[in-house]
Amino acid sequence: MPLPLGKGLPRVALIGVTGYGAIYLHLIREALKRREIELKAAVIINSNKVPDLVTELQAGGTVIYPTAAAFFAQETGRIDLCLVPTGIQWHARLTISALQAGMNVLVEKPLAGSAADARAIRAAENATGHWVAVGFQDIYTLEARWVKTQLLAGVIGELRDISMLGLWPRSRAYFERTTWAGRAAAEGAAVLDSPLNNAFAHFVNLALFFAGETAGESATVRIDSAELFRAHQIEMFDTAVVRGTTRSGTRCWFGVSHAIEATRQPEIVLEGSTGRIEWWHEQRCTVLHPDGRRQVFPLPTAEHARVLMFEAMLARLRDPQAHVCTTAIAEKHTLLIENLQHIGRVSVFPQTSIDWKQDGDTNSEIPVVRGLAEALGLAFKEKSRLASVLETSRLAPLPA
Repeated sequence: MPLPLGKGLPRVALIGVTGYGAIYLHLIREALKRREIELKAAVIINSNKVPDLVTELQAGGTVIYPTAAAFFAQETGRIDLCLVPTGIQWHARLTISALQAGMNVLVEKPLAGSAADARAIRAAENATGHWVAVGFQDIYTLEARWVKTQLLAGVIGELRDISMLGLWPRSRAYFERTTWAGRAAAEGAAVLDSPLNNAFAHFVNLALFFAGETAGESATVRIDSAELFRAHQIEMFDTAVVRGTTRSGTRCWFGVSHAIEATRQPEIVLEGSTGRIEWWHEQRCTVLHPDGRRQVFPLPTAEHARVLMFEAMLARLRDPQAHVCTTAIAEKHTLLIENLQHIGRVSVFPQTSIDWKQDGDTNSEIPVVRGLAEALGLAFKEKSRLASVLETSRLAPLPA
């Protein structure tokens, strides 16, 4: 619900201050400096590990709670915006509790670990009259919204194909950092952690948003083929190629991997009947118009996109029409991820095809599947199944 004007600064609460919560805490500190908000409460379950932070927050008037249950019991009806940058398994439970406690919510991506949890969040929104925004930060940029308006205006004709590729190496330490990393479920709730639902979730969701048939809509994708692989010793997968089709007929291709040596920043290619748009993460966006004109403009960094996201939360408190990533938008991503779980079988790369390389940043090892990066690049270019490339190119062995 909109915050009544003239009632003071927005009252904000934060659940979790370490891990990704530290990024949200940075946004809060900057807003506090600008005197845009009041940080009324924070849930810190490991206060003994961050004593200086506890002292800092308490000195500013923030009440520290050791559990979310204690926070909700005391702060019902007293918080305007609750931030939930927690593990995926807690997204639905904490978001629903916050809504029932009279709070609006910014929950970190993805919306939830299952379609059922996403539906439960949306039902709680409707029942309470409060709103939930999702931390898919790229949607909050002016550039993303401009691209969406251009697509709807038919600037590149009928949208026929969307493809996205991202390659980010991840070491063993990445999957050891939490109890839920690489797992299907944790602490009694679905997680479905994978590159498509975590590291590259932003870009899958952005592609679905671009493919949506209206300004505030994302596309629903029917999965045509799902190739899921792992090199890490995890429950889920660290490499995937997914091909699908939207209800309007747009073909989709998503390729990602953590089992490679060199980073290839995410890129999204939108191909229309008369033109093309290329989106290069944190670099540039290029529009190739039907008349041959090439329009190029820079894209903001992820850090700046998060600043815009936080500004959008404050705007939404006063204006119900302010642009945010709604649960209706984010739910389409969650549905795609859950459908993968039902359709795709995870195959294992042969150990004989993997070179384990030392990662100096984490003092851990990264699995590098020989030839995989090149094969994914070729599959991206051809919008083909990865198995087809592996069979014909011999760049990398077929997984078992």
